[in-house]
Amino acid sequence: MQALRTTRNLAVSLLLGASALFSVARAEVPAFVQGSLYSPNAAVVAEVMPTLAADVVILAGGLEQGLRRGMVCRVTRGPAEVGELIIIESRRDRSAGLILELVEASTIQAGDIARIKTLQNS
Repeated sequence: MQALRTTRNLAVSLLLGASALFSVARAEVPAFVQGSLYSPNAAVVAEVMPTLAADVVILAGGLEQGLRRGMVCRVTRGPAEVGELIIIESRRDRSAGLILELVEASTIQAGDIARIKTLQNS
């Protein structure tokens, strides 16, 4: 009888301990676990600086977002494509590009999104 009570108490203790451990483990999941392991390959246009030779587009993203010198990016505003730019300088969290092409009657503005242009095989 004593052995049965001890076994029952041990089982209840293990069950409660496992339940408490599970709830603590769920509550302490780091935020980065929910994110992607891959860089988004995109950055927000922070500013467009007009110069004498060409407009320089400053992006709020750089090496950490996968942007490297020489890459071509499509620039979009919502679902519409605005133009293309080429990355001329890239740092850890900032980069700069020159406008290669603009869609007719469009301009690149702060808040637009620049994504690395990739080829798709069909």
